[in-house]
Amino acid sequence: MKVKTSDIIICGFALFAIFFGAGNLIFPPYLGVVSGDNWLQAATAFILSDPFFPILGVLVTMALGGRADDLGQRVHPNFAKGLSAIAILLIGPLFSVPRTGATTHEIFIQSFFPGSPQWITSLVFFGITAYIAINPSTVMDAIGKYLTPILLLILAVVSITAIINPPGPLVPSQIDHVFAVGFKEGYQTMDALGAPLMAGIVITDLARRGYTDKKTQQKAGLWVGLLAFVLLALIYGTLTYAGARMSTYFGPGDDRTVIIIEMIDALLGPAGRLAIGVCVALACLTTAVGLTSIFASYFYGLLNKRISYRNLVLLAVLVEFIISLVGVNQIITLAVPILSAIYPITMTLILFSIFDKKITYDATYTGAVIGAGSIGFLQALASFGAMIAVPSIQHFGEITLHLPFASLGLEWIVPSILLAAIFGGVSYYKHDHHSPITTTK
Repeated sequence: MKVKTSDIIICGFALFAIFFGAGNLIFPPYLGVVSGDNWLQAATAFILSDPFFPILGVLVTMALGGRADDLGQRVHPNFAKGLSAIAILLIGPLFSVPRTGATTHEIFIQSFFPGSPQWITSLVFFGITAYIAINPSTVMDAIGKYLTPILLLILAVVSITAIINPPGPLVPSQIDHVFAVGFKEGYQTMDALGAPLMAGIVITDLARRGYTDKKTQQKAGLWVGLLAFVLLALIYGTLTYAGARMSTYFGPGDDRTVIIIEMIDALLGPAGRLAIGVCVALACLTTAVGLTSIFASYFYGLLNKRISYRNLVLLAVLVEFIISLVGVNQIITLAVPILSAIYPITMTLILFSIFDKKITYDATYTGAVIGAGSIGFLQALASFGAMIAVPSIQHFGEITLHLPFASLGLEWIVPSILLAAIFGGVSYYKHDHHSPITTTK
């Protein structure tokens, strides 16, 4: 079957829209502010963390079989299911989706109605989310055909204005280890965690359009992923640049939502607040609908259909509504330790799965996960210690700062490869050699 350009565009826009949510909008400008004249290095690191790893995760999972728990199967089937469940909870009801409602309120509603309470915004926002998500057959088309083009148009105006008429000069970076900060700032989007789940959505939608054989699906999926990657990378780059032009006005301690509001105001004037408000509402709504639908679909299967898809959607939006009342900054702060622990594991599985057919022993994956997970756990402890202001706990993460590639935010790479080699070597020895002790037994 020939791959249709129109299908690639619709599916690619939909994948872009689901990935591009609240975090994707508010983090690049902040990164630009703190990186200053090193904005390009920071943007490159952010793009490596997101969208490179998430899109790669989608393609790898499609090659493995396309199910959400295919990533991690070779460690253990229960591990894969547990990792998938944790990931969907994090990017769904617990962190990412509640943040979309909170961000919509802080950037859009508060700009025009300062006294409006958060709960009213969240009630309307998640009510719309539930209405669209309960109709799963129309979710992808609604996102790809109608909401995404409007979102892209608004962002294009913002990006072009930032390039043609920048609001301020570039100043020296306000942070050390720019690349590492940029790479880990991409963690907060949580897109890599959702990559295996997105693979299932892409495959399902491609199959609905007539792409039923695996070879054609993978070919179409590659083009869908490439389109989404290009769109995301362009927007991240220009938003980071625009933020860098605001470095004279803001610093690392400033609120991310305030930075994006003031940046747009400086670029587009009073009308900018309305533009960014619409932009945020669309970005957040597309992400909330997509992730809520994915959450309900995943747990509908995991629970053997004991709870209906509709009830799972309603349960999800109830939790999302409650957590959104905490506010954007608090949600971001709470997410840091958990993301520090789980992100290295997910990225390691994505990288090793590229060579899945070449890796003989499952223990190789186990070693890689232990290596990456150990570093992630130490960094999670350090983040938690910083969050509760307990220096003794913070010190747990100091050892990771001396590991190779720590300045790039990739301190988990060497421990992961090292333990993968050790575990793989032990398996090779057990399977292909007979020691005297084994022979005696």
